[in-house]
Amino acid sequence: MELRNNNFGKFFGPSFTYAGYALIAAGLLTMSYSLTSLFLVIPGMFIAFTYTGTIIDTENKRVKPYTTLFGFIRTGKWIDVSQFSRFSISKSTRRYTSYSRANLRFDMNVSEINLLLINNDGTRKVVLNKYSKFEDARREMEKLSKILFPGDENLSNKSTEMP
Repeated sequence: MELRNNNFGKFFGPSFTYAGYALIAAGLLTMSYSLTSLFLVIPGMFIAFTYTGTIIDTENKRVKPYTTLFGFIRTGKWIDVSQFSRFSISKSTRRYTSYSRANLRFDMNVSEINLLLINNDGTRKVVLNKYSKFEDARREMEKLSKILFPGDENLSNKSTEMP
């Protein structure tokens, strides 16, 4: 069975991830004084180590979008590819905002190209992978369409793409 595990990175933004590391450090430093400092370590581990991704099972033709809690507890359900009818390539931009102690705003924009599986009416979408270039997403879409939807030569015509 061939599984492709596409890890999308941290669930929370960079500021929260660093805050999670700080909570872990503060909890470990104060653990010698009181065991209630575990209330700092546990949320810190959740914030710092939670990440998301998608597993593609090419042999059984199914996908599993997941969230890994605390860095080791994977949640998510397998979805059969037959529930989807087309691919889509879309651009998304996430903005992370943080403020300094002087109340200066710092924005970090992250743009990425998403390869999605979409059902007929567009109500169900699964992100398969994220790319920095449109050409990479297009190439992967063509490879996956041959593997996941064999015999459907018109799938690339049905897919919606980014302008």
